[in-house]
Amino acid sequence: STLYFSHTMTPPLPMPPSTSSNTSRRRIQTLQNHLLPLSHNHSFSTTTTTTTTTTNTCSSSAQQHEDHHYQPSTTTATTSSAGSSPTHDSSSSSPQHGARQLKRACIIEGARTPFVKAYTTMIDVDAIDLGCTAVSGLIKKTKIDPRWVDEIIWGNVVVNVSAPNVAREIVLQLGLPDTISGVTVSRACLSGLEAILQGVRLIETGQAQCVIAGGSDSTSNCDVPIPRHLQHALGKYTKGGGDKNGYRGIIEFVKEAGWPTTWAPEAPAIAERSTGKTMGYHADLMAEINNVSKDDQDRYAITSHMRSYQAQQKGYLSDEIEPVVLKDGTVIDHDPMIRSKIDPSKLAKLGPVFRKSGTISAATSSALTDGGSAVLLMSEEFARKHGYPTDCSFESYDITGVDPFPQLLLAPAFAIPKVLDRAGISMKDVDFVEMHEAFAAQVLSTLKVLASKEFARDRLHRNAPVGEVPMDKLNPNGSSLSIGHSFAATGGRIVTAAIHEMRRSDKKNCLISICAAGSLGGAALISRRV
Repeated sequence: STLYFSHTMTPPLPMPPSTSSNTSRRRIQTLQNHLLPLSHNHSFSTTTTTTTTTTNTCSSSAQQHEDHHYQPSTTTATTSSAGSSPTHDSSSSSPQHGARQLKRACIIEGARTPFVKAYTTMIDVDAIDLGCTAVSGLIKKTKIDPRWVDEIIWGNVVVNVSAPNVAREIVLQLGLPDTISGVTVSRACLSGLEAILQGVRLIETGQAQCVIAGGSDSTSNCDVPIPRHLQHALGKYTKGGGDKNGYRGIIEFVKEAGWPTTWAPEAPAIAERSTGKTMGYHADLMAEINNVSKDDQDRYAITSHMRSYQAQQKGYLSDEIEPVVLKDGTVIDHDPMIRSKIDPSKLAKLGPVFRKSGTISAATSSALTDGGSAVLLMSEEFARKHGYPTDCSFESYDITGVDPFPQLLLAPAFAIPKVLDRAGISMKDVDFVEMHEAFAAQVLSTLKVLASKEFARDRLHRNAPVGEVPMDKLNPNGSSLSIGHSFAATGGRIVTAAIHEMRRSDKKNCLISICAAGSLGGAALISRRV
């Protein structure tokens, strides 16, 4: 039966150090409102050529660049049938333009690099190189003329301060037409999906007819900052005139910089600025709030690996992958983190990694990962003209946010019902779901609240639950727990996996879901005309 925890039944949780007392009180109340252990149970079934990554054959001359300016077609945007262009509200998607008619944006194909654990074999391949591999692989795979591309929109989370616009660097490094300006976006783990949706909106509104969108991240090559006090001292001395004051300037520098023992670089913060806690800490809270046991999480992680391994053996994942060629000629052409066998008894012995009293272990958390992914989008008119498939498109989508404390990663549960409503379908009409697996606890918590009458009534203000997701419909080929999670690359990987599975198994739609830092969540329904 469903229980409601009272203040006396629930031990107090430490509050974020950076919040005010009013905010703390609000978040304590929020925590109590969220304490709804749910009774729904889910069953689990346990079930590798050197390539070049540079394109130099295209010309950027204005004479050779095809004219891409055209008038919008007469296709009216709607969400009433599969395969039609989506209508979105202003909170999460393209703005309304009265009677303006939108083009249909088609998802043509996707390509990605292998997803590799950070600080291992791809340590010398940065986000720009990963992006170049994904984009050049996509161009080669689809045989498009690079001069067709109106824009490259790229997601990136781990920013390289010396080259923050990764999209433009990809254009220049690959020798693509100079007219492709390139723009980089950042929305935490939603960055890749955000880039793709921005491309969709460009096409829908007639501002582009061919877009490459995706994302890449290399945690292995993140910039490690020096302490802020040393940064300020160096800035004042070298840029603020201190170096012109002779001995006195040096004295002032030493006073501000402090002892050299305090000059060691600081590891990048992985805690949420708003709460002072890590994402894993919050996921652990979600497991506690929603009664997700360690055993449930272990079983789910094993399922993810087994499904990814089976997909790998069948060649499904290699269909997505463009190999990465290292400087020494080594070719990386598969996802090395996928395990073919996992001993459940070993998982059971793993201790908590985020809270002493927690249930999340290293095995039920996605690993820091290096990788890149790219997706090709075209207007339906342009795709038909050049003989590309027009079957897949975004039916509806939503990106939303929630209070970060305590259930930081629960936002997709609020976005999913909006997506289904806009598409005019229910959860039972969804053929399969591709859900990002940041943590097994986050996935299982999301599934529980979607099937909860109490959550629907109290949080979504709905008369009925959003619906249950059968385990055989969830991540049929595994996801981030087994493949890996390269922040901005995950969106493109999931979209590519979705369209491949739909075409392979003759499915008509797929619901995708991604949680993100900052208590953000995104969902989308991709439909396929069959």
